[in-house]
Amino acid sequence: LTLDINKRVYNHRPGSCRQVEGVVYGSEDIALIEDEGIAFVTSGLIHLLGRGKDVKGQIFLYDFSQKGPYKVVPVKINGHYDKNNFHPHGISHFMRSDGGIRLFVINHSKKFEHSVMVFDWDRKSKELNLVRIIKDDKFIRPNDLAAISDNAFILTNDGSAQTTFTSFIEELLMIPTGSVVYYDGKASSWLIAKTRTPNGIFLHPDRKHLVVSHASAERISIYGLKKNYHSVSHVLDIPLLTLTDNVFVDKDGVIWTGAHPVLKETMRHLTDCENLKINASSQVLRITLSKDFKSYEVTEPFTDDGRFASGSSAAVTFKNQLLIGTVCRQLVHCYISPETVATS
Repeated sequence: LTLDINKRVYNHRPGSCRQVEGVVYGSEDIALIEDEGIAFVTSGLIHLLGRGKDVKGQIFLYDFSQKGPYKVVPVKINGHYDKNNFHPHGISHFMRSDGGIRLFVINHSKKFEHSVMVFDWDRKSKELNLVRIIKDDKFIRPNDLAAISDNAFILTNDGSAQTTFTSFIEELLMIPTGSVVYYDGKASSWLIAKTRTPNGIFLHPDRKHLVVSHASAERISIYGLKKNYHSVSHVLDIPLLTLTDNVFVDKDGVIWTGAHPVLKETMRHLTDCENLKINASSQVLRITLSKDFKSYEVTEPFTDDGRFASGSSAAVTFKNQLLIGTVCRQLVHCYISPETVATS
């Protein structure tokens, strides 16, 4: 049961879909800039994965106004950093008081050293300017982060092991070695010192709640944020019977997640990402919450057996469009027909 041995998915779409041109080495996480109708996409992840030596780390720009051909544009990054050890993972953004866009990006080197890179977006040149690189002892195995201000963020460590084998042992024994960390711009502190595989994280639009996916536990949890973001209280668990990855909360408070519905396929795929003969099923879930955060309803706008979208990791929506990221393969764009996501 743990590996989903007898589980399979059946393809369905929320509307017409297509693969986006220009993405080769994945689209692991997506940051939507809703006011401008654009999204930043991280690509080229190295995170305990079996990746080829030529995998290139990049950040792409996707423009939702395009009508086809659907494509991404690689973003030029200005500043001093090691380009050969740039392999971005989780991404988040904050709208500054002056209207500027600041990006926070988790990065892993080829030696699996971790940092958070901070960038400012130049609208005129459509380039990113490096502001600073942050390293901290509590960034143990960072996966995703949620920007809180132009200097602060909350970060997930999805475990503590630094090798594939020791990570497998952690998972096999279900040891809660993950954690959630608050960084205030100068120092870090534990929000959750020990928990099981926290993965995607997103600040709810009310700024009072934190949405966290616990991947191997196959649930999404809602936490209440206390004053000054120095502590949290548990509010709700949403069991989903699928390995949830990154999470996105739209302006209406609806949660979207890219998920891995068949674990045995995902494990095989992620240990040999560049082998195009090996695919993993993909799934996008949409979760509506009651106003009091006590109940929820789940629908499934998208699933694929892996041939079209392999190993889904992220899903964001803009108006009637859905953008689906994958750990190490395609980026998929779909139009959404309202009836395909309707709830009773």
